[in-house]
Amino acid sequence: KGTGYYCWFPGFIELLKPKLIVELGGAMGVGSICMLNSNYKDFKLFSITLEEGGKEFCYVEKGKYSNFHPVIGDDLDLNSWPKGLDLSKTDLWFIDSLHTEDQLRKELELYKPFLKKGAIILFDDIFLPELESVWQDLENIIPVAYKTALPLHYTGWGLIQIGNK
Repeated sequence: KGTGYYCWFPGFIELLKPKLIVELGGAMGVGSICMLNSNYKDFKLFSITLEEGGKEFCYVEKGKYSNFHPVIGDDLDLNSWPKGLDLSKTDLWFIDSLHTEDQLRKELELYKPFLKKGAIILFDDIFLPELESVWQDLENIIPVAYKTALPLHYTGWGLIQIGNK
């Protein structure tokens, strides 16, 4: 299905023009580098990942992107984020973490207080069986104004816009 988010992501960033992007599950930095290679550069990207055996964010050239802020830690621990980061100002969330129902439900509950009206959340691999039940139940978890599944990437993307709380 689809062409993958590798070529689609930069254009989406250019269209949306977010000021603050938060990525949950940065791993080796594939999603991060796609966002950072957008022609639009006026954003800060904070990406968090668990330790990846020394390969954390290895696709992102160190020091090349002043707007990139990699974080090695647990996204289910708010203390992992840098002090002073106001998550409630996030315009775009990209969730690409452990791909389990339990993990995604915990992330949504934890970050729910920080989801501002109008913010966009992109979910990678939403067609995986482990994530489909969360996708179907999303309106019962967080305030959803708009929701669509996209055939980008072989296991799909979900896109929602946050509505009223």
